[in-house]
Amino acid sequence: MPTALRIRKLRRVFDAYDLDRDGIIEESDILALVHIWCETYELEPDSPGWTDIDSKTRAMFRDIPGLDGAEKVRAEEWIAMADHPDFARFVESVAIPHSMAVFTAADKDGDGRISAREMLAAQIKAGMSLQEADQAFALLDADGDGYLTYDEYIQALREFYLSDDPAAHGNRIAGEL
Repeated sequence: MPTALRIRKLRRVFDAYDLDRDGIIEESDILALVHIWCETYELEPDSPGWTDIDSKTRAMFRDIPGLDGAEKVRAEEWIAMADHPDFARFVESVAIPHSMAVFTAADKDGDGRISAREMLAAQIKAGMSLQEADQAFALLDADGDGYLTYDEYIQALREFYLSDDPAAHGNRIAGEL
């Protein structure tokens, strides 16, 4: 059984991805998320950025450890993946690349870093409050320079998915727990 902290973190992500709030993540939720992110970052349909986000968002759900490509995912199944032996591999090869596709879309000038405004745009559209988003950014900006670098963001994602340390800054990447 995942720790209480990890359950809260995974539940937070599940709730953010279950856009219609029916307790199931399915293709309609996935397509809506892709549209939110791509419209937020002004990506044209079928552009390389749109295609990257779309394929990696679909993989995020298709490749859940233990579900063998299920088309619908319930919260308890999403949370149970944390106990699967392939969970760390899933985080490194699927979850992080998925998030980094959105990071890359936000990084309009391609300098390998995003500002608070760039990061917060999609998070707020997906339901995070401005206060939560501001607090998360402040914690994740390890050096306090007003930007999250590619490496800082990857570190935060690893902490979010894999750490059981309640003080890990990455715990807040999806907002208040």
